[in-house]
Amino acid sequence: MSSQRPLPHDPEMLVKEVTATIKIKDIKEIYRLKDRLSVKWWEPAVIFLLFVSGFGFILTVTQIVHTKDPEQFFIFFWFVLLLLTLIASTELLISKIKALRRLSEIQMRLITDLQKEVQQIKQAQGKDQPPED
Repeated sequence: MSSQRPLPHDPEMLVKEVTATIKIKDIKEIYRLKDRLSVKWWEPAVIFLLFVSGFGFILTVTQIVHTKDPEQFFIFFWFVLLLLTLIASTELLISKIKALRRLSEIQMRLITDLQKEVQQIKQAQGKDQPPED
C-alpha cells in the first residue's frame, strides 16, 4: 500500500494542490535563506577584530622600522596602503551584505502584502459570482 493520497479527479483541485505544494516549498526556502542572511552575534566582533589587528600590525611594523632608510619607508607606505585597502574592501563587502539583508526584508514584506491583496481579490470575486448549479 502506498502512503500517498490518490490524485484528485478534478483538474482544478489538482492545480490548487500543486500550487499550494509549490508555495509551501518556496516559503520554506525563503525562511531558510532568511535565517542564513540574518545578523549573527559574532559579526560585529569580526569587524572589531579586523580593525584592531590591522592597527596592531601597523604599530608592530612601525616599531620594527627604526632606520632612516628611504626604501623601508617606501615599503612600509605600500604595506599600510595594502592593509587599509584590505580593511576597506572587507567593510565594503559587509555593507553590501547588509544591503542585501535589507532588500530581502523589503521583498518579503512586499510579497506578503501582494499575496494578501490577491487573496482579497479572489475572495471579492467569489462573492460577486452567483453559485453554479
